[in-house]
Amino acid sequence: MAARAQLEKFRLTDEKRAATIGGHLARKHQVTVLERPSMRIRSVTPLLAEGSIVGSWVFARVETEDGVVGYGEGTRHAGPVIAEAIKWLEPVIAGESPYDIEMLYNAMHDKVDYVWGAVFSCAMSAIESALWDIVGKDTGRPVHDLIGGRTWESCRLYTHIGGGSQINRLSVEEGIRASEDFDAIGRRAEDLKRRGFTAVKTFTSDRYDRSGRAKLIDFKPNLEISLASIKKTAKKVEFLRRVLGDEVEIAIDVHGLNVASAVRLGQALEPYGLMWYEEPVPPFNYAALKQVREQVRIPICMSERLHETADYSGLIQSGLADLVMIDPQWCGGVMQSKRIAAMAQANHMSLTIHNCNSPLASVINAHIAMSTPNFTMMEFMDPDVAWCDEVLSEPLAIKDGQLVLNGKPGWGIDLNERALARHPYVRGKAQYEVRWSGVTQDRLEKRRSASTKRRGGGEPARGA
Repeated sequence: MAARAQLEKFRLTDEKRAATIGGHLARKHQVTVLERPSMRIRSVTPLLAEGSIVGSWVFARVETEDGVVGYGEGTRHAGPVIAEAIKWLEPVIAGESPYDIEMLYNAMHDKVDYVWGAVFSCAMSAIESALWDIVGKDTGRPVHDLIGGRTWESCRLYTHIGGGSQINRLSVEEGIRASEDFDAIGRRAEDLKRRGFTAVKTFTSDRYDRSGRAKLIDFKPNLEISLASIKKTAKKVEFLRRVLGDEVEIAIDVHGLNVASAVRLGQALEPYGLMWYEEPVPPFNYAALKQVREQVRIPICMSERLHETADYSGLIQSGLADLVMIDPQWCGGVMQSKRIAAMAQANHMSLTIHNCNSPLASVINAHIAMSTPNFTMMEFMDPDVAWCDEVLSEPLAIKDGQLVLNGKPGWGIDLNERALARHPYVRGKAQYEVRWSGVTQDRLEKRRSASTKRRGGGEPARGA
């Protein structure tokens, strides 16, 4: 209460000062001085939907006492946990002005400082970006106009080939074929070129086994990749370069190997002029990254898994990466993204955006991208789930491999909450959980039942 009283005291002082200065300017130059908006936040509501192969979609719906609604996103793995964190943060910002975005972000951060991590970073990203939507709608301006204006007319996109987003509309078996079959890869390459994409990202071979689970899971914590898989990956990238030519850039994402595997794979891929080598090792060990950088001659891109400016400051100052990758739904939202971009720009580094979330995230991130001078390109889920266009008030406008914004206030679009309700998150049945964890709710119930039978009936053992 003392802190809030001090805050109110500061606000009054600030408003008096503004009124005094504003009154003087108004008298001298005959200008109109606008009053500070009196709008206050009424509620923060998490929204959860089935989502795609990356995870259930998680949104924050922030509504003001005036009835203005802003939407933000914090989609990441463990969506229900993030949704709970969004609701848990509601008392921190309820009753406050949505214009005080900086203060509210820091208030939320202070509340979770001792339990800080990915879950709260995503929750705060969702809430913070919803506040920007409100401010944009209230001022009648698109968000990119409020965070620096446009430096780009549209948002350049890259998408996946040989895995990744292709699996959104494929069965597990079809996804495996799309990842490894050169005929399927060739058709995909020609289709992307025809539609104007100028960059693609691929993945290591043998990434998926017949159950659809990530094979590398079996190797953790060593994160090993075999020589056979390295050679298969090199052949795939060689084929892509031949089909795509030099007009289309190629990147590879390995989601963090051990040092030896990262070096062997990187050296095998050096002849093919890759755009970047993404997360050759996990992002939290710069000594390991240094070993890879000293032995591999491919630009290194890091890292979607970092949070906020503090994490990125260390990465940028280390000099161990050539490109900086952010995910605005993971790293704190709009202002954190802009600050990270500015740090990268000061060190002559390009910024790329990780974007494997919902179509709303694509729009939010495009506002950030278009107002960022050192932005290079943004990841894009192509194809997304079949019902992706239903969840927005209007579908995304993709032209020649670019996302074009509509110039309307806020994000320019709203979430269709009725459409989200038609695709609810159901634990153990969401696409991410079925494809990657291998443990659906049905299988979990079967395990519990089997455990009960083994014990001769009664309650299943704890942790069964």
